[in-house]
Amino acid sequence: MNTFIIFIILMPIVGFALLLVNMLLAVYKPYNEKLGAFECGLTSFNQTRLAFNAAFILVAMLFTPFDLEMSTLLPYVMSIYLVSNYGTTMVLLFLLILIIGFVYEMNTNALKINKHNKPNTESLIYNCTSTEK
Repeated sequence: MNTFIIFIILMPIVGFALLLVNMLLAVYKPYNEKLGAFECGLTSFNQTRLAFNAAFILVAMLFTPFDLEMSTLLPYVMSIYLVSNYGTTMVLLFLLILIIGFVYEMNTNALKINKHNKPNTESLIYNCTSTEK
């Protein structure tokens, strides 16, 4: 039997076996500090999740497809001396489609980031000046 076939068969079995052992043997004792968002052993005095500009999420969402599409060029780069004119034409067509998509994003202002827009973090910070002791 091929080593790859054995690997494909054994990996899910090993993964599910380890998951089953964890579910059977692990002790589940939740408490308030362990379930919190900021777990380092210290009680947090203010909100740990701060607001940030949504443009960063937009840049990440636009970067990911282009990064994946660029990684599809790796097989061409590795076999550049073996492909014919047809392969080169297909890669150039692929790059042309990427460039057209990027120009479309630029024309629709999808990458426009407002530098003067600061997030409102005042509503997220707890009032630590309370008089309770």
